[in-house]
Amino acid sequence: MTVGVYGLGRFGRFWAELLAKKFDVVCTNRSPDKPTPAGARRCAPAELSRCDTVFLCTAISSIDAVTRELAPLLSPGTTVIDTCSVKVYPVRLMEKNLPSSIRLIASHPMFGPDSGRDGVESLPMIMWPVRCPGEVFLHWKNVFVSYGLDVVEMSPADHDEEAAFTQGITHLVGRVLKELGLKQSRIGTLGYRKILDVIEQTCNDPMQLFVDLQVHNPYTDRMRADFRSALSDVVRAIEDGKQTYDGPRAD
Repeated sequence: MTVGVYGLGRFGRFWAELLAKKFDVVCTNRSPDKPTPAGARRCAPAELSRCDTVFLCTAISSIDAVTRELAPLLSPGTTVIDTCSVKVYPVRLMEKNLPSSIRLIASHPMFGPDSGRDGVESLPMIMWPVRCPGEVFLHWKNVFVSYGLDVVEMSPADHDEEAAFTQGITHLVGRVLKELGLKQSRIGTLGYRKILDVIEQTCNDPMQLFVDLQVHNPYTDRMRADFRSALSDVVRAIEDGKQTYDGPRAD
């Protein structure tokens, strides 16, 4: 089976190398400056027509343009699987822009080059059959299970709601903490070192991914509102405590 990967950013290169352990992988990118992943072959977008399955590893905000570009190129019966970190938005565009003869599966590997650098065993992956025969979906589910992944079937809407308060808030906190300029410390506690790990994991990804996660998930507005409210409650408790504290204060 020949598998195509469209998009060679950090995740796309990582994903192509992972797939190349089991499949013949060809890959393409809108700009030519990205390196070719180990084990994969470079191809022109038109050559994706020869692939049985094509994975979309592009930025969330690029999915509209990419699916429009691929629509006239893909052969009937091709399976297209997106890997976007939000699901409602790309699924809607795949259904709208790709012909009905194209099979569609929504997926979100809940890991990337950093969290998966030591292996992907037991890491979670979300899948949902958008428009495809049951046997096609089961085939790919079994493939990912064979990698040791924890595959969870979840609808796009359920995914986005839960992801807003798991992945979305993690990236938000990571970016906020980075703005504080936190550094390694000889007296840093284990908890502090874990905070630095969160910054490293979230901020190694492009800013575009962070923005897309916040903009294209319909549930992140509520998450950020809850976050601001919770922060205000904590700050208010501190201010209330100051009013009853008579001890020394730093100058």
